[in-house]
Amino acid sequence: MGRLSDVLRPMNFEETEEQNMIRNMVRDFAEEVLLPTTLARDQEQRPPLDEWAKFCETSLQGIAIGEEYGGSPVDDITEAIIVEELARVDPSFSVMYCVHVGLCSKTISIHGSEEQKSKYLTRLAENEIGAYSLSEAGSGTDAAAMSCKAKLSEDGRHYILNGEKMWVTNGSSADIYVLFAKDVDHPEYGVKKHGGTTAFIVEKGFEGFSVGKKEDKLGIRSSDTCSLLLKDCMVPVENVLREPGEGFPIAMNALDNSRIGIAAQALGISQGAYESALNYSYERQTFG
Repeated sequence: MGRLSDVLRPMNFEETEEQNMIRNMVRDFAEEVLLPTTLARDQEQRPPLDEWAKFCETSLQGIAIGEEYGGSPVDDITEAIIVEELARVDPSFSVMYCVHVGLCSKTISIHGSEEQKSKYLTRLAENEIGAYSLSEAGSGTDAAAMSCKAKLSEDGRHYILNGEKMWVTNGSSADIYVLFAKDVDHPEYGVKKHGGTTAFIVEKGFEGFSVGKKEDKLGIRSSDTCSLLLKDCMVPVENVLREPGEGFPIAMNALDNSRIGIAAQALGISQGAYESALNYSYERQTFG
């Protein structure tokens, strides 16, 4: 029988040369591009769209996208390093980035058809912004209680979506949304609590889609959090991820995939706060 010490070997937390290079690149970007506008954008509740365009020159917006679609895939640790360095200087930008990568791009990468990937991942890998829309006024943590409805059109070419989604990060900035609604024609609709839940890829320009109220938040104010209004929103049937009624596990899988980004944000914010306090302690003078 082998010894426990042979199985439980110490983990190596040393960064690879590539990870160290990426950390330095993102740190330089954050300090040179984000830092000069961070405070003003937060006060004005202005999304970092110009900064995003500059960030896309690094190709790091495509880390959850395969090379065949124009992406630059990396491992989870490298993703956490990127988020940490962004959050160290600008938490709003890191939130914007995490949703684009972990909730939108990665969800389409995992669950999308070849046609969906070719159409949307190439755009997300270039410079378009992704968002994720699950919550509603009456279904935050209890996501299965959503009331937004989708019904197949008479000609069978579109789903017609009606309802209001809430608290959508990148709500007004995004071009492409992974959005959830219940298919009222699905046999499990009304039978199971999450029955009929379907995942759709929605574009900002779709008929019947509009951005609603922007939330006045206490923090992370440069990240726009908005409601989305669906009034007979026409979504092509080919924009359903997987199959109708299979949206709930997609939603939960996306949230699971995003957790590492939340932890990395907390680490980066803590690091930035520590450094700011330390620098101030060197400058502060008291008692003459």
